[in-house]
Amino acid sequence: MQSTEPTIEPVEPKNRTPLILAISAIVLLCCCLALGIAGYFTYITMQVPQTEFPPVEEVTPEVFEPELSPTDTFEVPSTDLGIGEAPTGGRGNDILRNDTWQYVAFAAMGQGCDQPIGADTQIEVLQEPQNGVWVEKWTVACASGDTYPFEVEFILDDTGARFNIKSLP
Repeated sequence: MQSTEPTIEPVEPKNRTPLILAISAIVLLCCCLALGIAGYFTYITMQVPQTEFPPVEEVTPEVFEPELSPTDTFEVPSTDLGIGEAPTGGRGNDILRNDTWQYVAFAAMGQGCDQPIGADTQIEVLQEPQNGVWVEKWTVACASGDTYPFEVEFILDDTGARFNIKSLP
């Protein structure tokens, strides 16, 4: 007897490239369609409706003029912030020293100084001017007798002067 063995013929692999390309094209088309629809609805919702506004009425304001007599007096609001005159000394001119005093006095008040006194405040030059920069130590005197030291760095440039304030321990 002769045995017949089944013969297995090798299967040739099928070319799947066209199928992969077709699926990729369909997925890409669906994504583009979804983005287009989302963009359209975004555009529609962002449109400002064209509404007509009612005409604006012209109103003449009524001026209130109080009747005054020659004996009436007025109090001018005080612009004094309670910090007094700027101290003397240091390398800066009067304008720079006054501007700096405004900030240093408020910095001292922020640390607990009840009333900065410019006349009793001491200015000591720590670093002489070099290339338009110098450093001073401002010891702010307060009405309570406390003092608060600050280091002030002055920087001159083409536009004027700047200063940096640092509290000292």
